[in-house]
Amino acid sequence: MYLGRTSPLIKHAAGAAPPRHQLVCFPYAGGGASCYRSWRDGLPADVDLLAVQYPGREERIDDPLVDDIDELADLLAAQLAPCLDLPFTFFGHSMGAAVGYEIARRWEAAGFPTPDRLIVSAQFAPPRIHAGDLLRYDDRGVLDELVRLGGIPASVHDSTELARLIVSVVRADYQVVDSCRFGADAPALDLPITAFCGADDPAVTPRDIREWSAFTRASFTDRIFDGGHFYLRERHAETVAAVAELLALPVR
Repeated sequence: MYLGRTSPLIKHAAGAAPPRHQLVCFPYAGGGASCYRSWRDGLPADVDLLAVQYPGREERIDDPLVDDIDELADLLAAQLAPCLDLPFTFFGHSMGAAVGYEIARRWEAAGFPTPDRLIVSAQFAPPRIHAGDLLRYDDRGVLDELVRLGGIPASVHDSTELARLIVSVVRADYQVVDSCRFGADAPALDLPITAFCGADDPAVTPRDIREWSAFTRASFTDRIFDGGHFYLRERHAETVAAVAELLALPVR
């Protein structure tokens, strides 16, 4: 296995061959880099996997949580830039799609290298990105919403300590989402966008993700999978294979 570049907030998983491309994955609200660990085996050997680790979870649990998109994007962009020395693609699920779009938007505006493609998953197009009602819920309501979306098992209610930790992280992450004030003037990007969605997602529908087509001046495609908001767990192999197919497309 080839050694790769890493940083405190970037978990690197190299393939077995010299890399030709880098896949940067941004987790969903409440998630950490480990949610992409199992992707390594399904990706081509010459693709490096770089999974973003937001502060305040997993081995970064002692880091202060970040609850603002500007602060989080500043932090991650600074950590990512030195790690990217090959053509690269962004993949973001739910909150991660908003973060990936924000960093790509910033880099394009600044004239920095941008992804070959942005893959957004289970997220509204920029003007409609919002936290919904979750920030108004009490702790039990937050957990119930996460159970409804399929993010956690109902048994989480049985562990007071675990429930408290999950709620604190998810509240901070949803504040990040709520701070995404892109508005109607959110820019289209000069790079292809592909949008993924679960057919039975109770939050973001296939019609919703197709609105991303207005935010690229290049090409747009979409892919609908069987499953709900966390279809990428239910259809793990199919999802990773779909990403691998996109990575094999000619560079724009």
